[in-house]
Amino acid sequence: MAENNDDEKIEEGVSRRDVIKAGMFTAAALSAPLVLNPGQSSMAAAAKTNHKSDLLIIGSGFAGTFAALEARKNGLSVIMVDKGVVGWSGMSPWASDSRPFDAEIYDREEWQDNLAMNTEYVNDRKWLDIFMDESLDIFYDLQAMGAHETKPFERGTKAFRRELEAADVEFVERTMITSLLKDDSGRVSGAVGFTYDDSREESKAIVLNAGAVILCTGAGSYKSPGFPIWGQTFDGDAMAYEAGAKIVGKEFHDTHPTFAFAPAAAYEGWKWAQEVKGAYVMVGPPNKLDGGLTLGNALSVYNHGVDRRLGMGPGGEAPPAPGEPPPGAEERERNKKYLGKGYLKTPGLHLDMGGPPEAPSEEGEAEKMGHRVGGATAGMGVHKSEGVLSSDYTCAADGVEGLYAAGDALGSMLCGSLYPGRGFSSYGSAIQGRRAAKYAAQFLKANPPPEVNENKVAKVVEAMWAPRENERGYSPEWLTATLQNTMTPFHVLYVKERRRLDGALASIEFLRQHCVPRMIARDGHELRMAHEVKSMLLNAEMKLRAGLYREESRGTHFREDFPARNDDEWFCWVTAQSQDGQMAMGKKMLPEEWKPDAARSYRENYPRIFPGEDEYMNNRSFTA
Repeated sequence: MAENNDDEKIEEGVSRRDVIKAGMFTAAALSAPLVLNPGQSSMAAAAKTNHKSDLLIIGSGFAGTFAALEARKNGLSVIMVDKGVVGWSGMSPWASDSRPFDAEIYDREEWQDNLAMNTEYVNDRKWLDIFMDESLDIFYDLQAMGAHETKPFERGTKAFRRELEAADVEFVERTMITSLLKDDSGRVSGAVGFTYDDSREESKAIVLNAGAVILCTGAGSYKSPGFPIWGQTFDGDAMAYEAGAKIVGKEFHDTHPTFAFAPAAAYEGWKWAQEVKGAYVMVGPPNKLDGGLTLGNALSVYNHGVDRRLGMGPGGEAPPAPGEPPPGAEERERNKKYLGKGYLKTPGLHLDMGGPPEAPSEEGEAEKMGHRVGGATAGMGVHKSEGVLSSDYTCAADGVEGLYAAGDALGSMLCGSLYPGRGFSSYGSAIQGRRAAKYAAQFLKANPPPEVNENKVAKVVEAMWAPRENERGYSPEWLTATLQNTMTPFHVLYVKERRRLDGALASIEFLRQHCVPRMIARDGHELRMAHEVKSMLLNAEMKLRAGLYREESRGTHFREDFPARNDDEWFCWVTAQSQDGQMAMGKKMLPEEWKPDAARSYRENYPRIFPGEDEYMNNRSFTA
């Protein structure tokens, strides 16, 4: 056997040449986590590109698109930067999703009451009022764009990109943003990132200076492949936290399932959305117990024709003559099969992590798809309830001047402790993006541009390159796998108990303190992975600490040791904030008038029963 040169060694007995030849670098990293960095090189001479605009928008989904268009209407120059591609990132594949509130169809008080009960009373009533005031405008804007004619996951949302290009929004694509910049006064003044598609020698830093920044970075997961958000890794939450913002809602979790036939093939699992015209567009108010679509209303619409304000069927068509089938009757009959089987019904509060198939059964499709399995969004929080805290409904981050957030990067708590159904996320994101840009424009017109501190920029860029320059350390693949093994077990993420949370937290703290500073990256792609796992690990610590801090159960947060709601002590949102290098947890108490009706019994207010809840309630003096 030929001897390996020292500079070829990854670990004793394993050469870089052998690893690459066998395609086994990841496996080697898992078995021997502390490895040499064969791509180590100084980045001191790396190229740097500077951009400048009035407003920087990070993310190009619903929130980013509507923020950019609103900013341009206000005369601001706009740069939109995305880790992926504009028109395909975030929730933009759901551009045809439609669930506006129309006062001619729905009852406002019913929506407030039903959503409050469904989300266990910790949703933000004012954000819901804003949603009901503005969502129909969003519907008509999307209709004018042609977005309702697109099919999910087909080729991205060309409508969004077309509108942004027409508005002269500047794009910076396939660029990983790692840190926000702040001037000497503490005001956010831009961001720093890097391009990751370049070869090792051509990687370059991207410095974006701006008067204000809107985070439209979406949600995140621990790179769970069963749902099309695997590229979202909580980067916005991490950047905002490091800048001093409060982060809210980390104890609540999304529970989307996937399908056993191909659990990692997210687009296959949502294939029906491409094939069934109109079925993907939701109607009806939220149901008190199940959340999401009110099936009776939906089927009535399918049977008797479609009002164009619902976003279903050809817009503006006259009702059919008596005795004639409504337009698209054949398609609607097919769609009813999907609705009737509950396939489009949101699981609501239940931790629907598996079970018998409820997919369409024609032509053996149900047999092909198999039963549901859990983990499609492992690590993802509740849409509209996880992210940057903004207390004044301007989308401005509390205590951090010049920073705004919208969409799933904003912890608006529109949906409280669980997601009640489709449409709230996409339309909520659009509303918040537009609103963030409106108030950012007012801020920029009232304040001079921030001063650029080049020394601070240089230090941020230097820290960004660190994994490329580390000679020996931990691969991002190994850290990601270790994070997933720690955080995604059902008994840690969904069924919580103090001892298990403490154990997981000890592991996550070790990874953050000892492994993250010693990560290695051979090229731009691995550098992106290194920064992504750094963001995911910070998120994991926030989730574990929030889960430990909230000593009750509510919505999708279930504590075996506290299996009941406690409105006396925990009618609040839980926040995490960096203070003196430590993660400080806190409460933001909610208005008394948002509490459930005191004249009703506990079980009338909270009809869903947690395991062990009745026994727990009977054995303690606390009365809800």
